[in-house]
Amino acid sequence: MSDKELSKAFGTSIEEVDADVEAFENGDWGDFKFGKPIDGRPQAKMKTTSLKFYDFELAAIDAAAKKEGISRSAFIRRACGNELVALA
Repeated sequence: MSDKELSKAFGTSIEEVDADVEAFENGDWGDFKFGKPIDGRPQAKMKTTSLKFYDFELAAIDAAAKKEGISRSAFIRRACGNELVALA
């Protein structure tokens, strides 16, 4: 997902994020408004499916997921999401 897409999803702009980063890095907390954390998950039900992978593919997926610090399922969802965005 691109920075532009993320900004749109969270209702901000890249310029606003850059300004917040600069303020944060300078220790200026005056204009920050803290509230309820953003969950980031869509308000939709998860459904289970079954996929088949070759051993070497699954080993590569597991290694990549571990490197990213996420589950195998989260890694596969992310990869599918990236492909869907690329096709849009």
